[in-house]
Amino acid sequence: MSLWDSFGEKLGGVTDAVLAGGNDLLSAWVSNKSDEIQSAAPEENRPPVRPAEQPNGAPVQPDYRGALAQLKPLLYGGGALMLLMFVLAMYMGRGR
Repeated sequence: MSLWDSFGEKLGGVTDAVLAGGNDLLSAWVSNKSDEIQSAAPEENRPPVRPAEQPNGAPVQPDYRGALAQLKPLLYGGGALMLLMFVLAMYMGRGR
């Protein structure tokens, strides 16, 4: 009987140690995630961005025209095409 008693006591001690270690691990993980959530402000975690520079170190001036600079010739060409199609349709309709 004493063999079974000592085996049970050792098994209980191992079980208690494993459960206590798991509990400590879980509480550490939860506190780590809690700290991450509290410090999740994007302005604090975003790496600093250096402005663009030319090879000589001078700053690059931003160009805010964007896609409109390339869109104007397309709009002018489309308008001219529409006008040409209108004139052609008027010319073809006059012949009948």
